[in-house]
Amino acid sequence: MAVGLALVVSTGLVFAFLVPDVPPTVDRPLEELLPEQIPGWRSTNVPLSQTPEGEERVLAVLDLDDVISRQYSKGDTDIMVYAAYWFPGSQPYSAVAIHNPDSCWVIAGWEVMARESNRSVELAGFRLKEHEWGVYRKDGDDVYVLFWHLLGGEPNQHIKQMIWTSSGLDSFKRQFYFIYNMYQMGFDLGQDQLFVRISSNKPFEEIEESGELREVLSAIRDLGLSRD
Repeated sequence: MAVGLALVVSTGLVFAFLVPDVPPTVDRPLEELLPEQIPGWRSTNVPLSQTPEGEERVLAVLDLDDVISRQYSKGDTDIMVYAAYWFPGSQPYSAVAIHNPDSCWVIAGWEVMARESNRSVELAGFRLKEHEWGVYRKDGDDVYVLFWHLLGGEPNQHIKQMIWTSSGLDSFKRQFYFIYNMYQMGFDLGQDQLFVRISSNKPFEEIEESGELREVLSAIRDLGLSRD
């Protein structure tokens, strides 16, 4: 217990005083980077929770600096884009990375049907930055997901370590991951952080064939998800 407390205190001191002064990679509100309207699509803002109290709890847990969540619909195609942002030094990298579908959705009752990590592909003419891909199922419905944790605009290469379930061992690992995070990344806490999740009710390759995926990716390209 004493060792754990010392690690927490020392981590906090390093985080508070040794954060380098690095300019952020996001220079506008996320609401401006995620257009309210895409020609031919219906747009709906999606709350982070079903109740105001739940939304307050989510915001308190994430402790973020900006967030936006919008669903774009066209015919029977639904694509939701969620983006959350943290200024340089506002949160440890691990504290942001643990809030992803592999942990939060699984704990909420979702089942992981398929999963690939650090995937690099071209979709709809965009050479996407390395990202996480998965198919998640709940109540018989599949949701197809791409997500990124960008540190200073570049993918977090250690995100694969965040694949957990709700088991007791994984819960313990989740609580102390920040220690391993320090081992992985040293004391570099000065990059800003952008977490982006794109989810759809259809496989992305199917939407790509219709040309609809390019319409959405083109509209949100200022989020910096591709290398084009």
